[in-house]
Amino acid sequence: MSRAIQIEETAARWLVRRDSEDWTAENEAELARWLDESMAHKAAYWRLRHGWAEADRVGALGFQTTRPRALRRGPWSAWRQVAARTRAGGAIAASLALMIGVGTYRLYPSDDAAPAAPQRVVQTSKGAQRTIALPDGSRVELNTATSVRTASAGDTREVWLDRGEAYFDIAHRPDHPFVVHAGPRTVTVLGTRFTVRRDGEKVTVAVLSGRVRVEDATAGQSARAAVIGQGDIAYAQSHGTLVAMAAPARVNAMTGWRDGVLVFDNQRLADAVADFNRYTDRPIRIADPAVANIRIGGSFRIGNSAGFLDLLHSAYGLDVQSGEHEVVVAP
Repeated sequence: MSRAIQIEETAARWLVRRDSEDWTAENEAELARWLDESMAHKAAYWRLRHGWAEADRVGALGFQTTRPRALRRGPWSAWRQVAARTRAGGAIAASLALMIGVGTYRLYPSDDAAPAAPQRVVQTSKGAQRTIALPDGSRVELNTATSVRTASAGDTREVWLDRGEAYFDIAHRPDHPFVVHAGPRTVTVLGTRFTVRRDGEKVTVAVLSGRVRVEDATAGQSARAAVIGQGDIAYAQSHGTLVAMAAPARVNAMTGWRDGVLVFDNQRLADAVADFNRYTDRPIRIADPAVANIRIGGSFRIGNSAGFLDLLHSAYGLDVQSGEHEVVVAP
């Protein structure tokens, strides 16, 4: 038996034990120690717990016919058959292991698929920000030029980030994970506070507290998840996901927009300019590739692009020409 399968089976046993009536504080502490031993332990446990919640705890409560449509096909059909035949804890663990053996299937539609629950569309214009409250008590702060769709019906907790950037403060409901769809990525909330930024197919997730799982929504059963925690950042593109562990300073910089501030730490001038341009209808254009690679640091008010341009002129000796429709920066 491979180590991956062993981890998955151990996670399944923990999941079954945690739902038993004799679960104690000592058991909880023991589970916490096992989870802290390895990111693989955490990924396996939270993935199975998510699937267990979506299946309405079929092993403990008995199979019900009101199963979500996604659970009526693929490996879940085999799981249903096992759960329908028995209520025993060992059989529940076996059914979870069976699900593992045939691969991980997605329980949520892709970014372009319409959610089953009624949708609410919320947008911000360039330079504007907005906070919305969700029915479950969660809160979402939308940054500039952002569009989200929310689904709220019964226990549904899903948001589609169609463009832009948003900060999420999620109400804790362990049995009903909160899911953010951002292009080809699915972010499942295992904790409370995080941000998601979408630039086309590029998705950046930064965690302020708790944990989230970032998955490729297009990879089918070959999908691999990255579980990240407080102070971590996941950079996801078409070719994969890069995780920067223990980068709290960078996370704080990335969320400065919530206080009306853009923070740069040894970043390319081209990237800093791109950030400023997200908030204005009169963009800054760099006229020379060599200038674009200058490294810059500092913090600036979002509405104070004039101060930023003054710095470029006084500290770096760059020529700044302001026109009616754009500002040009040149050597």
